[in-house]
Amino acid sequence: MPFFWRIFLIVEAIIFGTFIWQIITYPPYLVYIIIGILGLVWANKRRMANKRGFWTTFLTMMSSVAVAVPLLINFSLWLMLIVAVVFMAINHSHASHFNNRNLNNLFENAPWRKKNFIPINTTAPKPKQATVTRHNWFGHQTIGTNIFEWDDINFAVLAGDTIIDLGSTILPKDDNHIVIRKGFGKTRILVPVGTGIYLDHSAMLGAVTIDEQQYHLKNESLQLYSTNYDEESRHLKIITNVVIGDLEVILV
Repeated sequence: MPFFWRIFLIVEAIIFGTFIWQIITYPPYLVYIIIGILGLVWANKRRMANKRGFWTTFLTMMSSVAVAVPLLINFSLWLMLIVAVVFMAINHSHASHFNNRNLNNLFENAPWRKKNFIPINTTAPKPKQATVTRHNWFGHQTIGTNIFEWDDINFAVLAGDTIIDLGSTILPKDDNHIVIRKGFGKTRILVPVGTGIYLDHSAMLGAVTIDEQQYHLKNESLQLYSTNYDEESRHLKIITNVVIGDLEVILV
């Protein structure tokens, strides 16, 4: 992360912490915000029940004011905006180069940037039984250890990079599945040559690289089959959902 971005984020974090502390330690602010949030929830329930009359509109307006006023009269919030505007004005030449392509580099040293490698090891076969596997919210996970025969992969992670290497296992014939739900981070899947691939991927923002083709998604979904899908006896269906992050499917 560039030095000037580090300084900016540290200053903003300090001001934001002061803002939260002022809200919590001044009871009138906190009471107004809580009442406003409860009012908005009540108004939303009335809308869900098709009660869209004058009282619903009035409740929404008054609740919004109850939440907005304590926030807008807090100087720390305005100070955060002022610092952001001044920072962008001074460093506009650097900020202009900050785009989606280098977005991941901003938090390159953050805990969720740790690489998550998922190997497939071997062990003696065991009787079939129900199993519960716990996964981490961030960073490192281990999925696929102590497996002799292939088991479908299905997991969710909040943030972190993931590598799934299928080179150490033998996929059964017919359909095999990988299902991944992720908030933020890159995903790379290494698939043995001779496997037909079906991909169903959706993302708010990110790129997909598969079969030497690249697609850029912005709140879009992508469904495709590899060129050899019908000819191969082994099929792998990859179903992934991500908020922000890239996906690579590589034949090895």
